[in-house]
Amino acid sequence: MKTKDVAPTLVSQPAPADDLTQRLLGIHELIRSRYRFVDRVAIALYEPATDLLKTFVSSNTDQTPLKRYEMTLSSVPSLCALVRSHQSRVVGDIVESFHTHSSHTSWLAGQGYHASYTTPVFQGQELAAFLFYDSKLPNVFESDVVHFLDTFSDLISQLFLLQRRVVHGMVSTIQVAVGLARIRDLETGQHLERMAHYSRLMGQLLAEKYELSDEYIEYLFLFAPLHDIGKVGIPDSVLLKPGKLDDDQWVIMEHHVEIGEKIIEKISHELDMQGDLANRVMHNIVATHHERGDGSGYPRGLQMASIPLEGRIVAVADVYDALCNRRPYKEPWSEEDVQRELRREATNGRLDADCVEALLGALEARRLIGKKFADIAQ
Repeated sequence: MKTKDVAPTLVSQPAPADDLTQRLLGIHELIRSRYRFVDRVAIALYEPATDLLKTFVSSNTDQTPLKRYEMTLSSVPSLCALVRSHQSRVVGDIVESFHTHSSHTSWLAGQGYHASYTTPVFQGQELAAFLFYDSKLPNVFESDVVHFLDTFSDLISQLFLLQRRVVHGMVSTIQVAVGLARIRDLETGQHLERMAHYSRLMGQLLAEKYELSDEYIEYLFLFAPLHDIGKVGIPDSVLLKPGKLDDDQWVIMEHHVEIGEKIIEKISHELDMQGDLANRVMHNIVATHHERGDGSGYPRGLQMASIPLEGRIVAVADVYDALCNRRPYKEPWSEEDVQRELRREATNGRLDADCVEALLGALEARRLIGKKFADIAQ
């Protein structure tokens, strides 16, 4: 039985005015109204748990951004020195200044950039990101330019940190509100971590085809583990039942999607995030990860074209991980059987074929994720 009268609107593609990328574009235009030679402004966020610096948002005059790039901070001594000193850095000519080039500096040189101005962004005493200004002219970031840019650096940093605090606060609030630890009785923390990384992997591999920003992919990674938050509202007699659910119990179980949507709507209203890209990505994950492209899913019975991409990605990640790992009712499937089943579901129009092939084609990356976040009991 389907409950297809759920009201909230699903939005697959981000609106153009309410993500951090668009805000940065506006600021870049203001900067270039005075200094036309500032050809690029970019933020790379820092993930302390992995020591990774990751491309996040950028504005480029040549419309050729550096995307889906990451590196460990410890592998770039010059940036580590900026973190230790809390200082900014001016480079007059990238090619002449760096005798050994990271992939980042090689990309800059290859795109014709010469000068750069780099500022670390801190939240309290903790590094949160780096802000880069780049020019295709050498030796242009003189003291008056730097002084002017520092004003905009403060503005960009505050916008970034505000967005970061709100997004991470939203995740933390929802985790507390729905008792995520309780859901993990059924879905281990390792399952949730694997789902997050499988979802990000698919987002990265599909980014060119679907024109996905690094900002979108980051939110996909952050919110995939919250897909089943509505299960907190399902009675234990149904949620923890060891055997197969009967028809009436399935009707109750399917309501967890609607419950999850209501939780998100209430919290996003309190945090004033209703129109935000992050909120839309999270809402669509919760609302549509049980939809299937042939209309057999729930709660709306959507056809494939009506299911937002983030819902399709998380659906594949969820099914893949369930097949690969032990459950109370099954043993792990072999790699061959998993591939066969996912492709059968894609051929039948239930799972998105692009998502399936992206994930299955990344064999080594999948294995690394599975190994790193393996269930302890396995």
